[in-house]
This record gives sequence, structure tokens and C-alpha cells, in this order.
Amino acid sequence: MRLFLRPTTQKQTATSLAQPATVNRPAPTRLKRVLWFVALWCAGVAAAMLLALPFRLLMQAAMH
Repeated sequence: MRLFLRPTTQKQTATSLAQPATVNRPAPTRLKRVLWFVALWCAGVAAAMLLALPFRLLMQAAMH
């Protein structure tokens, strides 16, 4: 049942097969991901408010 596995060569050791090359990079922590979500959410809300500001000003000018 070795259809999807490459045959090992002498240059490949058991540790090189078990660990991918990206093992040295630390995985992003949960707190970091939550902080990015909050920051991007705040940026989205601010962008929506800036987008709606000219229409609000036009409505205020039309009512006076």
C-alpha cells in the first residue's frame, strides 16, 4: 500500500522524513491570531464609517 510514498534514498534519514523544512518556524499563537482579528475588524469598522461620512454630511446639509 505504498502508492503515495516516495522510496527512501540513502541521503534521506528518518528525521528528515518525519520533520518538514518549516518545523523551525514557530506557529502563530492563539492570542496573536485573535489580536490580528480584532485589529482588522476595527480597521473595517473605521473604513465603513469613513465611507458613510460624506452621505451623512450630505443628509445634514439637505435638512438645513
